[in-house]
Amino acid sequence: MKLSTKLKFRLGEIYINSMSAVEQIIHGVSLNPFSKQLHQDPYLFHSKMRDKSPIHYSMALKAYWVTSFDYVQEILLDNRFGANVRHFPDRVARITKNIDPERLESFNNPSMLDLDPPDHTRIRRLAQQGFVHKFIQSLEPNIRQIVNDCLDAGDNEQIVDIVEVLAKPLPAIVIADMLGLPKEDHDQFRDWSEDLIDGTSTNDPNKLERADIASRALIGYFRKIIRIKRVNPEDDMIGRLIRAEEEGDKLSEAELYNTCNLLLIAGHETTTRLISNGLYLLLTEPGHLDRLRQDPSLIPQAIEEMLRFEPPVQATRRFVLEDVDFHGTQLKRGELVFLSIAGSNRDPAANDEPDTFDPTREEVKTVSFGFGIHFCIGASLARLETRIAFEELFKRYPAMDIVDRSPHWGNNAFFRGHETLNVRVGPESTASGASA
Repeated sequence: MKLSTKLKFRLGEIYINSMSAVEQIIHGVSLNPFSKQLHQDPYLFHSKMRDKSPIHYSMALKAYWVTSFDYVQEILLDNRFGANVRHFPDRVARITKNIDPERLESFNNPSMLDLDPPDHTRIRRLAQQGFVHKFIQSLEPNIRQIVNDCLDAGDNEQIVDIVEVLAKPLPAIVIADMLGLPKEDHDQFRDWSEDLIDGTSTNDPNKLERADIASRALIGYFRKIIRIKRVNPEDDMIGRLIRAEEEGDKLSEAELYNTCNLLLIAGHETTTRLISNGLYLLLTEPGHLDRLRQDPSLIPQAIEEMLRFEPPVQATRRFVLEDVDFHGTQLKRGELVFLSIAGSNRDPAANDEPDTFDPTREEVKTVSFGFGIHFCIGASLARLETRIAFEELFKRYPAMDIVDRSPHWGNNAFFRGHETLNVRVGPESTASGASA
């Protein structure tokens, strides 16, 4: 990466740090995506913003932050807010300036995550064929086998890194199998996915360069796979998407590989963080793990609370499509709005005692998988993988104890999770709930 580009990102960091400091002085609250304090405890910042104003304008990011649970749900249902930046020529011009033709093609054919109806509706309808509830539930035996194969790698070890052994490989293997991708490529998919996620909410030029390389590699890879599967179609998700395209649904090739790219990354990263974040909560809160171990029927309920309390995705974004008075705040067309999942999940108006982790909470209100038309297409798969992961962890290890109660949460303001989660297992570990 050229020095001028490094300097550009360094100047961007200096600007955001400076404006965040000014904003803190003026308003008493600021959310700086480069702040180490934010990475360690984002909920403090989101709650402060909600208390000051549930619709807060960030001088540093030149965008609004919405932290009210009801307001977030309302925006996600409101067609005056959209996900597609291509509605705004000025923003498009800044984004596409000096990018090469391949990246421009990808930008002009975004995944359904960044689309609005009717394009979003069409692509989601096609992709959803691979996520029918009955089919997802039929994957349970295979997922259970994958979980145990992953855990076998930690056999004979007293300390196991659950992130490396289980949380990372499991979802990558499952979604790659669903797409019909070769097993020998699974490790590479995981690396590409991690590099892409690391390239968000950062000004580190090395991470940005790796993210760019990963993006190009994935596009090239899916182009090759799609060519092969056109000649030799199989009964997998890519095969079904190809058949739908050929039946006249006008799914372009760029839309096809961008959809595959999204499913691979979203299916991997969200579940990886859900498993590790959830286990961390169980191991650091007295009695919780023992309670679930004694009554595994509580695991699905606990997973919803994990999603609420430590959501893997901390925020999503929308653009204002027309001038609107939103609860007294005048929003102009083209303005950017961040919807705080971290803040809304802990809104006391939605959940009682929101800063208390309670895996037996009977009614959990959360927007961790989104809401409305963009509700996560893989939510049922993520829940299934996480449930099976916990069931097999409890069976395999009669005792577990976390090694470091203050592990590194990463440096990403939009994706929250552990880089490592070392757990002492076996007879020499202390019974987790009691020791905590």
